Amino acid sequence: MLKRNLWELTDYHCPVVGTCLSNAELRKLTTRVGLMLPENATDYERHGAFVSLSRHPERPARVIQKYLDKKFARQLKRFAAAKTDDAIWELWTTMADAGDIPGAFWSVMRHPLASPTMLAQVYGEVHMLSHLVGASTRADLRRLTEAQAQVERLTGALAERKRVLREAVAVWKRRNLELDRQLSVERTRREQAERERLSLREVLENRAVVELERDREALLHQLQDMSDRAVQAEATTRRQATLIENAYREESALRRELDQRDQEVRALELALLESMGGTADSCGGAGKAGSCDKNCAGPSCAQSCQSPESCPCPRLRGKCVLYVGGQTGLRGQYRQLGQRFGCEVLHHDGGLEQSGQHLRQLLSRADAVVCPVDCVSHDACATVKRLCKNASKPVLFARSSGLSSLASSLTELDRTCQ
Repeated sequence: MLKRNLWELTDYHCPVVGTCLSNAELRKLTTRVGLMLPENATDYERHGAFVSLSRHPERPARVIQKYLDKKFARQLKRFAAAKTDDAIWELWTTMADAGDIPGAFWSVMRHPLASPTMLAQVYGEVHMLSHLVGASTRADLRRLTEAQAQVERLTGALAERKRVLREAVAVWKRRNLELDRQLSVERTRREQAERERLSLREVLENRAVVELERDREALLHQLQDMSDRAVQAEATTRRQATLIENAYREESALRRELDQRDQEVRALELALLESMGGTADSCGGAGKAGSCDKNCAGPSCAQSCQSPESCPCPRLRGKCVLYVGGQTGLRGQYRQLGQRFGCEVLHHDGGLEQSGQHLRQLLSRADAVVCPVDCVSHDACATVKRLCKNASKPVLFARSSGLSSLASSLTELDRTCQ
């Protein structure tokens, strides 16, 4: 025989929802059944909404019924063995006395053999119990309020007693600490006086004038030895100071000489570059495709070489080389030297004023990269390494930012260029 459904329990939806479901369970089922309530809805409003949903044989009522069946599965199984109203009433009385009123009430309401009279009788029991529970709850709340007030008074009194006791203990501890300190000072004074008395007694009884004289002579010898060592140390210090001053002067002279040599090298590089430019200008076929018949290093034959392996023109012809770092003032000389090798030299200052994005743009145009290690930042070197590795482009790290170093790097690139 089929069990009664929740929506078939006419006039019993309110006690079923109020007795068998707690407020927390109602809040959990609100989302599950798709119930839309205001955020500030009271528990009474939520209870009323669930009572209304229970009256219709639709999805919300079925969800509530399924939840209650699962919650009180053990009680439903127990009531299934009762076949008459007497057996149902006896089982209800037993479980109600044991305090399991929600499970027993739902089991009676769902029981297919429970008569309307039995349902009304059990509902009356639950109804009267709700009145008794309400009265008891109000009395308990009144007693709880009085007890809480008394607890607050006792807690305040206890806190005051604890405060007084802590202050008394603190005073007692301070006094004990002060007494211990005074006792320790007094003990130290007595021990020091006893040590001085014993020491004076030992000196008077055991040490003789001869021993004192011997000690005096030994101290004099030690003093003389220390004086001699001090004189020697002072002389050594003066010599070392002289050597250091001479070394400083030699270093300064060497630095000045090195600066003069650097100036001479730069002047020679500029003179060499001017000489190379003049030579390129004097070449009759410079800049004309296939017209140069001399063994010059200028771009002469463009792309008309029939035998590139034996062509005297530079293999960097038509290439683009990116120079990262170096001296900004030599930018024009860098480009002129690149023209001598038949290639275009692009320049990036290594991050002093130009951005990393500009470096990536120039690198996308370049066929190779030259980076002087003495005049570029570590970040720029790292960026060049990474980008060239990703783009599979050759990169040379020159030893200096001079024109001769760039010429050596371009020569190396010209030798390895395919």
